[in-house]
Amino acid sequence: MKLSTTSKVAALMTAAAFFGLTSCDKNDEPSAGGGPTEKTVFHVAADVTDPDENVAVFMQPTTNVTDTTLTFMNNGYEMDGERSARVTAAGGRIYNLNYGTGQIYELEHDGNTSYTKVSEVDISHLVGTHPRYAAVSDEMLLAHNVVKTYNEENTEVQITLQIVKISIPGLNFNAENDFIEHDLGTFAIGDSFVGRVDAPVIMDNKVYYGTQYRLLGQPDNGEPSSDRPDAIATVVLDWPTLENPKTVTYENSKGDTYGYRGKAMHVIDGFVYQINMTTQGSNAVITRLNNQGEYDTSYKFDITDKVGKAVSSINWHHAGEGKGYVALGDPNSDEDNIYEIAYIDVVAQDVQILNEVPKSDMWYYQSGAVDQGKYYMAISPVGADAYIWEFEGTTATKGAQLDGGNIFVQGIYK
Repeated sequence: MKLSTTSKVAALMTAAAFFGLTSCDKNDEPSAGGGPTEKTVFHVAADVTDPDENVAVFMQPTTNVTDTTLTFMNNGYEMDGERSARVTAAGGRIYNLNYGTGQIYELEHDGNTSYTKVSEVDISHLVGTHPRYAAVSDEMLLAHNVVKTYNEENTEVQITLQIVKISIPGLNFNAENDFIEHDLGTFAIGDSFVGRVDAPVIMDNKVYYGTQYRLLGQPDNGEPSSDRPDAIATVVLDWPTLENPKTVTYENSKGDTYGYRGKAMHVIDGFVYQINMTTQGSNAVITRLNNQGEYDTSYKFDITDKVGKAVSSINWHHAGEGKGYVALGDPNSDEDNIYEIAYIDVVAQDVQILNEVPKSDMWYYQSGAVDQGKYYMAISPVGADAYIWEFEGTTATKGAQLDGGNIFVQGIYK
């Protein structure tokens, strides 16, 4: 399988137990891993480019992320992907969305160096060939899509939200009971609307979706156009019925909130903590929503103000107890390697940049995993060696070496 792309190459790390899953009755606390004598198996998938700019996705297991070398050049289990292979994990199995076909595959580690495809499902007839998806528990995937229908003059847009619940393991669903479509409204020029949803989390009896939020503009040479409104938005629905959708907004932040293939929201002590994907003129800000599906206007963690300089953000990574890591970019630079890693505490609203970690390009997919109280994330500067780094609080230690140059590291899951 070859994936044609001209974008930067990315690498995605997944594992047999998804660390960021949320349930209806507990915090978004990452798993601490196996027992003291049990080695954690990390399932590492990487997008690897060839000289013709074709990209293939390979996955391989490893129990060593600290003092070894991992290579992905034609090495590992090759994943299916038409446009891209989007991988996640839950309940001890690997899931791959074949983006461009609407097919999802369930893989099981064979206990050795490869994987067995145990089930697959096609959801393209419900949510199209380019949906997004996420694991929201060890028993459930959500696949979702937003359909934008413009009038003939491109001066109005009607928004339809589509969601399908897929039970795992087994990739089972009943279209009559597990698929919903909601008309989110019709919007005219000057109105703000939801153009995309992703990265859902569940808290109590609500599911929260991060959004791409846009302001409909005047047609540009007859084509639809949009701008960024001065607000962020979240779509909230009842769980598990997926009824009563509402779009809630917060005007003291700006940008998208769907994480761009990373997690933008985590459930911590009765709140959903959400970071914005910054846009021009906006600060990097963490906000939070309560269990009623509303923004808590008494809370605002302005990371830009805390670090005292302009920074951009995409998503953030929870390591436990409200503490985690965030990649902060330089919004005034178009060079490579503009992102540095910072340690954050969303409850205390503290942030500390980890200067010993090299700057890199952290835009695509980046995620990490917690194991025995330590957090693992890959750092791959353009034009330099790539490594998995081990984080414990504000201490960062270089770990396993990865291919440099031919891959762009997405992250690590377990």
